[in-house]
Amino acid sequence: MRYYKFNIDEMHQNRVFMEYREITEDSKGDLLSRSFPLPAIGAVEPKFLEMVAGPIVGIYYEARGDSEIRETNYINKNTTISDEDVAFMIQAVEKACIHKQWDDLLKPPSVDEQVEDFIKEFFQDNQEQPLEQKDFLAEFFAELEVESKE
Repeated sequence: MRYYKFNIDEMHQNRVFMEYREITEDSKGDLLSRSFPLPAIGAVEPKFLEMVAGPIVGIYYEARGDSEIRETNYINKNTTISDEDVAFMIQAVEKACIHKQWDDLLKPPSVDEQVEDFIKEFFQDNQEQPLEQKDFLAEFFAELEVESKE
């Protein structure tokens, strides 16, 4: 028997949560879980964003053996999830938890990426044109040459 859990919380956390566990009569496997920022995983797989488009604020699917919970959450109501979407969610849980397909989205940004983000946030928004690049060594030697001729 397999346990699947898929949850998109767009309303409060803006994240996608997935869990998987293999359970047999003899043993229980480890609970494998992943949590991704919705914008990041949505950039890789747009279906995640499509599932919570418009007035939808969340998706919840859980399967334990023959028992299933299927909910599309709106502010004021809940509806069921289509079989097509359930198939996508099961595949997504397996890709994320078993195959670790999107684990690169969980890595912290490198120092270079952090510096680039800092520069973009604080400096590039205020500039209307790109910075002029100068060759300071060439200017320095040109000034020395002019001084030496005087």
